[in-house]
Amino acid sequence: MPEIASGADYATFINTFRCDPSNQDEVVRINVDIVDQVASTFPGFISAAVHRSADGTRVINYLQWESPEHLAAMQRSPEFQAIARRFAGLIEFEPHECEVVFVRERG
Repeated sequence: MPEIASGADYATFINTFRCDPSNQDEVVRINVDIVDQVASTFPGFISAAVHRSADGTRVINYLQWESPEHLAAMQRSPEFQAIARRFAGLIEFEPHECEVVFVRERG
């Protein structure tokens, strides 16, 4: 389970994949395959969560890595590249490295 905390010593990435609703399930599968088959086996991986929009037009992943360099190393791997090729023609991609600035829980 991701732990979200302001001032954390890990890198946070929120990536948005815009897609046609008819492709949303496949975009989700590709994201899950990348996490299960590649990212989770790489040094520096902390957590990942994949979300889908209710209107079918977006898939969002929330990633935590020890550093941006760890994520970049995974993205350069042949294993990642092989799965990521499946995105061709399915998405518009908006990657963002983020800083958690505020968290509040109920209660």
